[in-house]
Amino acid sequence: MDDRDLRWLILLAETQHVSQAADQLGVPQPTVSRALARLEAEFGAALFDRAGGRLRLNRSGELAVGHAQLVVQEIDTAKERIAELNHPERGLIRLGFLATMGESIVPDVLTRYRRQAPEVRFVLKEGHSTDVVEWVREGRVDLALTGRTRPGADPNWKDVTWTAIERQRLCLLVPAGHALAAHSSIDLKQAAAEQFITFWPRAEVRLLTEQLCRQAGFTPSVAVQTGEVATARALVAAGLGVAVVPAPASAQSTGTNPQSTSVVYLPLNNPGAERQVGIAWPTHGQLSPAVARFLTFLQANRE
Repeated sequence: MDDRDLRWLILLAETQHVSQAADQLGVPQPTVSRALARLEAEFGAALFDRAGGRLRLNRSGELAVGHAQLVVQEIDTAKERIAELNHPERGLIRLGFLATMGESIVPDVLTRYRRQAPEVRFVLKEGHSTDVVEWVREGRVDLALTGRTRPGADPNWKDVTWTAIERQRLCLLVPAGHALAAHSSIDLKQAAAEQFITFWPRAEVRLLTEQLCRQAGFTPSVAVQTGEVATARALVAAGLGVAVVPAPASAQSTGTNPQSTSVVYLPLNNPGAERQVGIAWPTHGQLSPAVARFLTFLQANRE
């Protein structure tokens, strides 16, 4: 039993004549008759009462046609959704990203891309660096925006390909009115005595913060840990400490030192005070047209 026969059954119920159904389908009458015979054999019952050349649905036929309409509708819906999924400009893209990219890189990338493909749909999933790479490897996301602080033989990156697309400057976030806020930029050693708001231990910016502090000759005193840039900013504004964070998107593009009424972003002068942002995707397997097009866009617009 296939959907073609079910569609013909529905048409027979509408026309009530094999000849009319055959004319509409553009096939010989015997072909339609054989299809009906197959269906009745598979259902194990006659579906029509015959009266001369006219067909009238019986109780079994009414039940069969009702279910046939549901099946055909589901098949058509599946075809439409699959076609949409695989359309390069209207498909679905499942994008993983680091939580520390949610306020800067992700909105900027999606805004720029949707100018080219306004009908594409995104499902976003944020996590730590080890999380997002695992999601790519397991097929839970199509692509992931992430750094790569642990290159080389890290088993977490097995079967995952990564390429850099831009560099993101790091800043020290301090409360407005803080003694350090008057600087236009800063070396981390000037903040050695401060309490630090840091991200969770597995977070890439946390690893970079610890590395930069070691290079500056001290171990940061951690007052609070969080997973969100917005939370870190609020904690800094409340005077609970300072934080190393990615510069906002406006500062990345203009190179200016963004100010607000509650916090100040101070670009770090320390060597290596930046993170590489890249895109990760599964090494093996075929990307959908929508995902492949988005990946090409990211690679073509790398900085």
